[in-house]
Amino acid sequence: MMYFPNSAEKFRRLLESVRGLNVAVFGHVRPDGDCVSSMFATADTLREAGAKKVVCVDAHPLPRLYKNFAFGEEIVPAKNFDGKNFHTVCVDCSSFSRTGAENFSNLPFLATIDHHVSSGPSGALIDILEPDAAAAAELIAGMHLDSGISISQKNAERLFMGIMMDTRQLTTPSAKYRTWEIASELVKLGADPAKVARELYQRESFAKIKLLASYLKTLTMHFDNRVCIGLLESGVYERTGAEKADSDGLVDYARSIDGVEVAALLEHIPDGVKGSLRAKDPKFRVDEIAAKFGGGGHMAAAGFTAKGMDINTFYPQLLSAIEEHLREIDSAKKK
Repeated sequence: MMYFPNSAEKFRRLLESVRGLNVAVFGHVRPDGDCVSSMFATADTLREAGAKKVVCVDAHPLPRLYKNFAFGEEIVPAKNFDGKNFHTVCVDCSSFSRTGAENFSNLPFLATIDHHVSSGPSGALIDILEPDAAAAAELIAGMHLDSGISISQKNAERLFMGIMMDTRQLTTPSAKYRTWEIASELVKLGADPAKVARELYQRESFAKIKLLASYLKTLTMHFDNRVCIGLLESGVYERTGAEKADSDGLVDYARSIDGVEVAALLEHIPDGVKGSLRAKDPKFRVDEIAAKFGGGGHMAAAGFTAKGMDINTFYPQLLSAIEEHLREIDSAKKK
């Protein structure tokens, strides 16, 4: 049995193409657990495939929560990377617009490895896209298993962590039987589920709890309690002492409310508003809402950045877009 038969040949071509090359592995802005684990594991595999030099590059630093999964690997800040004589691979995103490092888009673009349903052709030599994968880590682990490429204990732990983070411990609609099976294979290879759980869910900083409290205070219900929206307002990180990465997962609290079908987190950023959207059921296609503001993602989890906007003026625009979207879904249900 092959987990990702449509990507096996592309993965083989990627590994053959990196021999003797310098490769920069890019992740998306504000990397989450799936992105971090996928970058590090991919970097290891490209080195073993014969790449001359491999570095991981991101516009933002490694979040505190994932530092114990680095195992000596580092993320080079994009601002400190000159890119000379490097080829690029994008992981957990399909374009340089998502990396925050668009100035490197002129480098030879070898490949993308992504699982977002909204992703399209990237312009890379090799596009590995599996929208049915619950996490980039699932896709990367699956391609290793399909190809008979060994997965070290540290990479098994990394990739298991990535799957757990992107599926919220295998509870999202994207987690299929294959996801559980690949996760179990990683456990066989040395991933320790109890250790991963402790690292991810029992090491929260007090600052993040204060950030959560600030977000919860702003939650507002709309459209007969079908929609819940909360805010991270200007200055909240300074007031709480939290890191930007601490906002990951906060929107899930809004989604967890009984009766809520669509949840949102709106965050003030220097050049606009960052939005995170979640749905309990993929049929609500929050990626389509995100696309209206230049974003994308999964059917039940998506995001966007509305540049040049502030929260107060953008909020009603988002409400209008969600209302229209719900109306279309309700109308289709009646047919």
